[in-house]
Amino acid sequence: MIIKAYHQDFLKPGEDKNLPPELKLTSSPDSRVFEKMLETPYVPTVKEEVNTPNLTGVVETIGAEAAIEKATSTLIGVVEVALAPPGVLFIRDLLTPTFNLNACKKEDLDLLASLDLDIFPYHDDDNRETPILLVMHMFHQLKLIETFKIDEICLYRFLRTISSKYRQVPFHNWFHAFNVTQTMYHFLVECQAKNYLGPLEILALLVSTLCHDADHPGLNNSFQAKALTKIATLHKKSTLENHHLLHGYYALSFPECNILADLNAKDRDSFTRYMRDLILSTDLALHGIILRNMKERKKYIAKQNSGKNLSVELDYEDTIILMCCLIKCADLSNEIRPRNTAVKWAKMVMDEFIKQSKTEAKMDLAVTTFMDPSKIIIAKEQINFITNLCMPLYQNLQSVVPNLSIAIKQMNTNLADWQHRLSSWYTAEQAAQAANKSIWERNQIQDKKQKLSEFLGKQASS
Repeated sequence: MIIKAYHQDFLKPGEDKNLPPELKLTSSPDSRVFEKMLETPYVPTVKEEVNTPNLTGVVETIGAEAAIEKATSTLIGVVEVALAPPGVLFIRDLLTPTFNLNACKKEDLDLLASLDLDIFPYHDDDNRETPILLVMHMFHQLKLIETFKIDEICLYRFLRTISSKYRQVPFHNWFHAFNVTQTMYHFLVECQAKNYLGPLEILALLVSTLCHDADHPGLNNSFQAKALTKIATLHKKSTLENHHLLHGYYALSFPECNILADLNAKDRDSFTRYMRDLILSTDLALHGIILRNMKERKKYIAKQNSGKNLSVELDYEDTIILMCCLIKCADLSNEIRPRNTAVKWAKMVMDEFIKQSKTEAKMDLAVTTFMDPSKIIIAKEQINFITNLCMPLYQNLQSVVPNLSIAIKQMNTNLADWQHRLSSWYTAEQAAQAANKSIWERNQIQDKKQKLSEFLGKQASS
C-alpha cells in the first residue's frame, strides 16, 4: 500500500520502469483485468473532440482538477459523458486509518435499524465518513466481524474504497447506497429477515447493497446504449449493473480491502455468486421476472419458515429469490420513509432524470420522452412508482417476511399524500397531459419462465 501511495502521488505514467524492484507495483491477473474493464467506462466508442458543439456542457474531462489529475494521470485527455466526474481515493489516506466508532451520535445508533434514521444532515454536508462508521456498527451488531474474522481496519479500507467509487450525481450517489444498506439492515433486524438467512447470505446482502450502484454516471442503461459508450459495448445486458458488480469485485481484489480473506473456497464461490445475482437483480428491466418468481414460490418459502434457518432448508433457487426481493425492496425504499424524507428522495430522482433528458438533447440523441421536464408531474410519477412497482413487490415479499407490514403502512400513507397533492395542485386535464408513459414503466425483458438463477447467470458479463 505504501508503494501504491508513492506511485499515485509522485510518478507519472511510465516513470516506474527504472525503479528498483522493491518499489515496483505487482498486481494479480484478476486486478489487471478489472482495471482494463473499468477504465474510462462512459467514453463514447465513436470518438469526438472535446469542443464538438453537441458535447458542450455535458462532458467531463477526466483529470481536469489537480487532485483528480494525480489519481488518474493515465486518463488525462479522455472524454467521458457523465453528470459528475469519477470519485477519487488517495491511497495515502488508507495507510494509517484513524477512524473512531465512538464518533457516531447516540441518536443515530439508536435509530440504526429504524426507518426514521435521517441521513440528510450527512448528505447536505457531504459527510461520507459517518455513514461508513454506521455501516461498521451494522457489521458488529450482526456479528459478521466475529463470524468471518474480518479485520476492522480491512473493513474500514473496503468501505472507504467503495464509497469513493460513487460519483456526486443527484441521486445514485454514496448516500443512496448507504440509504439502501441501512434499509437492508432494517429488514434484517427490525423485520427479522436475518432469522430466515445464514451469516453468509447476510454478509452478501450488505456488501451487495454497498456496491450496487458504484460509479453510477447519473445516466441510465438506455442512455448508455444510445450514446454507444464503452460499457454498452462491453456489457450487452444489464449494462450498468454489470459495471457496478465489477467495481465491487475490484475493491475486494486488493488484500488491504479483502474482507473475505477468511472464507473457505466453497463459501467464497457462494458469496461471489450471491453478489453477482443480487446486484444484477437491481436492474429494473428484470423487475417483472423477479416478481413473477416470488409470486410462484412465496407460499412454499413461507411454509418452510418454522423459525429455523431458511438458507439451510431452502435450495439456492428459493434463497436467491428471497434475497433478490430483499435487495430490490431496499433499492426501492424511498416511499417507506417518513413523508418529508420520501419527498426529498423523490425530488433527487427527478432531478437526475431531467438532467439526463437535457444531456440527451445537447448530444443530439433521442430524448427520452417521459423524462421531458415539461411533461413530468412528480406526484403522478410517485403514484405510479408506488402502485405499479413498489407495492406489488412489497406485498408479495410480506408473505415471507410478515413484519414488512409497517413499511407497507407508511407506503400507503405516502401514496395518499401524493394523491392529495395531485388532486389539489393539478386539474384532471393537466394530469392527463403529463407523459403517457411513466418513468417507472421501463421496458421489461421478455420472461421465458426460466429459473431466476439461470436467468441472472446469463445476464452477467463475467
